[in-house]
Amino acid sequence: MVVSRSPKMLFSTWKKITNRNAAVQMSMVSSRNFSRSPLPGNKQLGLQQNQLIRKYPQPVFESHPHLLNNGEVTPLIHKDEYKERRSKLMQKVSKQSDGSKANLVVVQSSSKLYMSGKIPYVFRQDSDFLYLTGCLEPDIVLLMISAPGSDKFESIVFIPKTDSNTEMWEGPKADLEFCLNILGIEQANYLSQLAPFMCSFIKQNQLSGVQIWRDPGRSFQIVDDVISKKSGSITARDIVPLLHNLRVIKSKSEQELMRRSCAIIASATIETMKMSQPSVCESQLWACVEYHSRMKGAQYLAYPPVVAGGARANTIHYISNNQLINNGEMVLMDAGCQYYGYTSDMTRCWPINGKFTSFQAEAYEAVLDVQLDLIQFCNERPPLDVLFQRMCRQLGKNLQQIGFGKEANSCAERAQMAYSVCPHHVSHYLGIDVHDTGTVNRNIPLEPGMVITIEPGLYVDLNRSIAPKEFHGLGLRIEDDILITETGIEVLTQSCPKTISEIESVMR
Repeated sequence: MVVSRSPKMLFSTWKKITNRNAAVQMSMVSSRNFSRSPLPGNKQLGLQQNQLIRKYPQPVFESHPHLLNNGEVTPLIHKDEYKERRSKLMQKVSKQSDGSKANLVVVQSSSKLYMSGKIPYVFRQDSDFLYLTGCLEPDIVLLMISAPGSDKFESIVFIPKTDSNTEMWEGPKADLEFCLNILGIEQANYLSQLAPFMCSFIKQNQLSGVQIWRDPGRSFQIVDDVISKKSGSITARDIVPLLHNLRVIKSKSEQELMRRSCAIIASATIETMKMSQPSVCESQLWACVEYHSRMKGAQYLAYPPVVAGGARANTIHYISNNQLINNGEMVLMDAGCQYYGYTSDMTRCWPINGKFTSFQAEAYEAVLDVQLDLIQFCNERPPLDVLFQRMCRQLGKNLQQIGFGKEANSCAERAQMAYSVCPHHVSHYLGIDVHDTGTVNRNIPLEPGMVITIEPGLYVDLNRSIAPKEFHGLGLRIEDDILITETGIEVLTQSCPKTISEIESVMR
């Protein structure tokens, strides 16, 4: 029997396949069961009473009208946009599917992680689950199902059943009404019914077979057990590439969130430059950039920042951040923040005493010239790999002009020399994750709505024979976030100074 796409039919089918008593049959609810209209009587009074009685597991319009507009699940993103994302994903699933089989998509939220005992780490939602739902709660599962050959689908969320004791310690949790009315999901049930529902759906479609789409890199015991029991009629498919192909193109609301995230880290970095002075500890600069990011609205830093003074900047992912920065040394700070699910990623370098030496300035200008060239080249929408190749050629030429690799005679030799002192890619996609949409190829042309980084660097360790001694120990990277638009580009981190004159002016 094929499950109908209509909420009414799916609800009826659920009652039949579970074969439970009436109370359990009614545990699955659909959006037709709940209304968000106020209580009878005066409408304003009813709304106030609802606000007093109703508690929510995350900010909503009723509790945070200063943050969200009516209908938004998360700031700037309406529940209709989340629904559209789910619809676009299922369209991709339908195109990629064997049309003779039913489809079942499984996307799970993150679980809480604990550093010790009952002390949790700060919770971060799974990126794909956040993208499809906007829900910030742990241990929830989203299913999307479609019949063989059909482009219509239903979304169902399965949530843990909570109790008053848990809520007394941890606060309000997601309930069925929240899933339907706030998240805008068509169906909701409790997590205990996930396995029975999956088994029943597979049984209904055992003749045609079922394709289960999920992230193969994440284990999920309930789903694993169902697959092992029903393996004969199941084909496992990878949902991640389809999701990443959606996520790599940012909507207008996503672009605005990233614009704000980038403005915050740019401003926080300026404040950090201003408080820099010789003998400051790297950890103090870290504290400064995090403080100002949070004060300007970020929830937290997007990743452990690199705050590297002197030769420590040659460790590309240096995150110890525990040394004093001496007079005359440069500091490299690679930091970003998360603003309601969207990240920034920016790197700036500056002399801790506020004044570049002649050799620092020469090397810095060599890298900055490459970065400015690559940013302008983005107007032509090249693939990321082409940007990388251009970086190697340009950086090799610039470095040879200041004394590096004098034996490199050809363009290829200069490019290889450049790669030896900048052994990382010059760009990556940016979005919900810092290194966003990792399955999207770097050899496809840029498209409007993509956000990328441009980050050439120079790392000259103390034993680097191709470099003049004056540059030994110097580590530099300059990174900005670029939005590809219909008419060109927008440098989202433009407000943070990066020319030598601008940096020295800020630090006076």
